[in-house]
Amino acid sequence: MPFFLSPLDRVERWLKNLGLKGIVKDKARALLSVPFEISGKIFLVQIYVGEKWINVVALVTRIKDVPSEMRKELYRACLIANFRLPEVTFSADPVHGDIWVEADMPKDTTEENFKIEFKSVVFGIKYFMDEIAPKINLEVRSTMYL
Repeated sequence: MPFFLSPLDRVERWLKNLGLKGIVKDKARALLSVPFEISGKIFLVQIYVGEKWINVVALVTRIKDVPSEMRKELYRACLIANFRLPEVTFSADPVHGDIWVEADMPKDTTEENFKIEFKSVVFGIKYFMDEIAPKINLEVRSTMYL
């Protein structure tokens, strides 16, 4: 009898194949979470495994931490990054306007594609820290414990 993994279990295995530690699985919400440290800051990367899509998201900054006079330039810098960077997507959540980096792929994606998409989120966090935040003099904080 063949052994089949659920889509959530399959994505969890892919994360483990990437060598990631601290993976937390919430079966009820079809959610995997993994802390990721970049330049001494910790970000929570969340992977939602839906009926049709896998969504990888990470909060990079809360808009309340950005002075109002910097927000227009921040949003502009994120849009320019979306245009220039392949596979990296910055977005603002509809409730608060917080800045996220995300990737979406069909649920039937391959492990190789998943790795590319996942790494694009991690790259997006680093890009935000190294390229976007310094240009507007924004101090990036860990978003893991907000």
